[in-house]
Amino acid sequence: MPLYLSTQFDEFRLDNGLLAHLFKFSVQHHHFILIFSPIDVSDEEYHQFRNEEVGFVLAADCYDVKFDRQVNFESGDFYAPPLPGECSRRFGFANELAEALKAIIQLHYATYRAKAYLAIAENDKLKRYYDRILQTVPGDVVYELIQNVGVEGRGYAFKTRCFNT
Repeated sequence: MPLYLSTQFDEFRLDNGLLAHLFKFSVQHHHFILIFSPIDVSDEEYHQFRNEEVGFVLAADCYDVKFDRQVNFESGDFYAPPLPGECSRRFGFANELAEALKAIIQLHYATYRAKAYLAIAENDKLKRYYDRILQTVPGDVVYELIQNVGVEGRGYAFKTRCFNT
């Protein structure tokens, strides 16, 4: 069962001045973080690139979503695979991790009323995992799911119920 180490989102400023949100959680004593970074719609060139990447116009209140092991985040060695013996082989771990990710995204949506979420799988193994867990999406949040986004086709865009408001 996932253990939510955060009781609320920790907010911090990015270099561009936008406010990002971080949530810490753990599954079977493996610590993770989930970061929601707002898409910078004020940078016209960047905004246009992101619009083309997802295939629709991103409004304010759209977020890039990244998750990683907490140790990678703290060391700056993002998306490094766990060392042998540091990963869970327990049956159900992947499902518990998926449950935690969905719950935190639902909480973020309820708190910040995001219009869209974008996620890019760092590698093919993570893409296969995302493909599997995205067979069911939280209908109370997700209005439309767009798969195979981005240059390498490992991305996802989720328009939320707030997208057209």
